[in-house]
Amino acid sequence: MALGAAGCAPTVHETMTASCSDYVGRPISERIAAFGPPQAVYRISPTELGYVFETKDTTFVGGETYYTVNYMIGADRHRTPIYPVTTKCRGFVVRAPSSATPIAQRIIVDVL
Repeated sequence: MALGAAGCAPTVHETMTASCSDYVGRPISERIAAFGPPQAVYRISPTELGYVFETKDTTFVGGETYYTVNYMIGADRHRTPIYPVTTKCRGFVVRAPSSATPIAQRIIVDVL
């Protein structure tokens, strides 16, 4: 009986969500294409610029199917709960050695 009851324990499902730090190392042109033009651009240092976007992205995660087994009555199909995950990115710090550096070559080095 104990083995049959052990099969009824639900499995744990973890979902991976993109965080703002996942954009580090990518060009700022990708973020401008996704979010539109920045609200402001600041010169932080002679080699760095700050782009302010104020973005908020909500995705729904969950809904994966998992099964529980009870050897007396068979297998049951379940779904994990669906819930929203909100990611907020305020801005990005970009390496730009000069103002003439093309936007496609300005690489994100940090997140605000």
